[in-house]
Amino acid sequence: MFIYRKGKKNKRLKILVISDIHGNLAALEAVCEKADMIFCLGDIVNYGPYPKACIEKVRGLTDKVVRGNHDNAIGRNMDCGCSIKYKELSDAGKIFTKNALSAEEKDFLGNLPITFNIEVEGRKFVLSHGSPRGDIYKYLRPDVSDKQWESELKDINADTVFIGHTHLPMVREINGMTVVNPGSVGQPRDGIPMVSYAIWDDGLVEIKRVHYDIEATIKGLRATNMPSSQVTILTRILREGGM
Repeated sequence: MFIYRKGKKNKRLKILVISDIHGNLAALEAVCEKADMIFCLGDIVNYGPYPKACIEKVRGLTDKVVRGNHDNAIGRNMDCGCSIKYKELSDAGKIFTKNALSAEEKDFLGNLPITFNIEVEGRKFVLSHGSPRGDIYKYLRPDVSDKQWESELKDINADTVFIGHTHLPMVREINGMTVVNPGSVGQPRDGIPMVSYAIWDDGLVEIKRVHYDIEATIKGLRATNMPSSQVTILTRILREGGM
C-alpha cells in the first residue's frame, strides 16, 4: 500500500482512478468504491471476454476517459505496439474484440482523447495512458529514473499526473508533482492476482487491491473463439497476476 499526503485542504474531493480493464467485466464490477469523480486511463478492451459490457459500464461511470494503445488498435485498426511477449496474445484478442463490437463502439474507442487535463477545486490533474506527453505506447515503469521523469514532466502543468499502461501500481514524487499509476483492473502483472486501482482523496493517494471472480472471467474466455493456446496463457496471467 502506498500513501502520500499532499496539497492544501479546500473542499474535500475523492477521485477513483482505474486503468487497463481489458474486457474483464468481473474485475471492473469488483471496484465498488464511492467517489465524487472517476478517471479512466484507457485500455478498456482486448485480452478479456467482455469488451462490449466493459465499454458500456465505463461510459455509464464517467466521461473522463483517455485512449489506451489497445483502444487505439481496435478503434483505428492499428497495431497495439505491444512487446513481442504480448503481441500474439494481443492479435488474437484483437480479432475477437473487433468482431464483438459495433461500429459505434469502435468509433468511441478510436476517438477518445490521448491526454486529458482537468482542474477541480483548484487541483490540476493530467490523465494519460502511456506518457503524459502523449505517447500511448511508452512504458514508464516504477523503476524509471527521476531524471527520465523530469524529462517526461517538462512543461506539464499539474499537481498530479495519472498514467496506466504498465499494469504496475506506482506512486512517485517528482519535483513537487505526484505521479500515480493505479495498476491494472483487469490484468494485474505485479504477481498479485487482484484488481488494482487508486483513490485520490483530498490529496491522499492510495493504491487499493480487491479480490474478484477470476474463474468467471476464465469461463468467459473459454466461450470465445480465441485460440485455446492463447486462452491458456491468458488464464495463467489472470490466476498468477503476471506472465
